Amino acid sequence: MNYLAHFLLAGPDPAARVGQLLGDYHKGPAETLADPAWARAVRLHRAIDRYTDAHPQVVASRARFSAPYRRYAGIVVDLAYDHVLARHWSRYAEEPLEAFVAAVHAALAEARPRLPAGLLGRVDHLTGTGLLLGYREFAGIERALAGLATRLSRPSPLAAAGPALAAVLPALEADFHAFFPELVAFVAAARNGA
Repeated sequence: MNYLAHFLLAGPDPAARVGQLLGDYHKGPAETLADPAWARAVRLHRAIDRYTDAHPQVVASRARFSAPYRRYAGIVVDLAYDHVLARHWSRYAEEPLEAFVAAVHAALAEARPRLPAGLLGRVDHLTGTGLLLGYREFAGIERALAGLATRLSRPSPLAAAGPALAAVLPALEADFHAFFPELVAFVAAARNGA
């Protein structure tokens, strides 16, 4: 899953939302984080990623891509799923997307003084570019793919993946709608067991 889904799955707690972002950047044990809510959220983020990566529906989504995109299919599917989530937001969330994104931005701003310096650029990008709201439009996903291509350590075809993604987007949308309710149930069970 990508940013938007992780923030939604974090629930309403601002610290949990920040922790979901940290889940992509904190490489050590979650317990080394100073904020216990961040540590819980990082553990949940990692559980979400494990569950998602192994889920048959997600595996099927990744298999929809052929060379040269197959190697990057996980990244493309993550962004496509956030696109579908943003387009069908009211199906999965009660709060309007604009209000939700504003709350996420506020949580990140509040936590900013305590965040690792290496994460601040990503926070600035998230809050300053309209990235999350941009996921509603296909052009926003294409911009995100192009941005990711510049951050990878070696050249990739991600910047040109838009047509390949557009060709399979209806199937990915069906995959997402089959998968996401199961992920929501998994997260609810994980929270209850935590």
